[in-house]
Amino acid sequence: MMSFASRAERVLAAALLLTSTACYSFSGGGGFPDDVRTVYIEPFENTTAQFDLELQVYNHLQETLPRQLGLRPASEQSADAIIRGRILRYDDRAQSNPINDPSRPLVHVVEIAVAVEIIDVKRNLILWDASSLTAQGEYRPETGSEQQGREIAIEQLAQRIIDGAQQQW
Repeated sequence: MMSFASRAERVLAAALLLTSTACYSFSGGGGFPDDVRTVYIEPFENTTAQFDLELQVYNHLQETLPRQLGLRPASEQSADAIIRGRILRYDDRAQSNPINDPSRPLVHVVEIAVAVEIIDVKRNLILWDASSLTAQGEYRPETGSEQQGREIAIEQLAQRIIDGAQQQW
């Protein structure tokens, strides 16, 4: 048979659980002000020699950022926020092998640096910005390609934009 103290403890624990979960609320906007519900992502200006990089970055940001930030895609004219940026640097380089051991496979690193800002259109206010956000993607030439390293770097770039934007609130 259950003792009175044991039953009271269970009731108290259940009550605490119910009241603590009632304190949380989820709202659209992923950390943005409540009235920011839509976003327009501008194609980033590309200052590198990689002519197709702009489109790859744009496509990935377009499919990732709105969903991850809790916003809906919108046209430039109707968006509550605009994400704009500039691709500052693109580099594909072999990472040096510190031991000079030929048995260790060579690793290449694709590095992309961007400047990005998220603007609240109604308030004409910068919600978040980064003047030099860098992301890297590694690949092994014998089993992978520069394109694979680039895709990893672009994914990491998108995640860093999401993390930075959500840290503001």
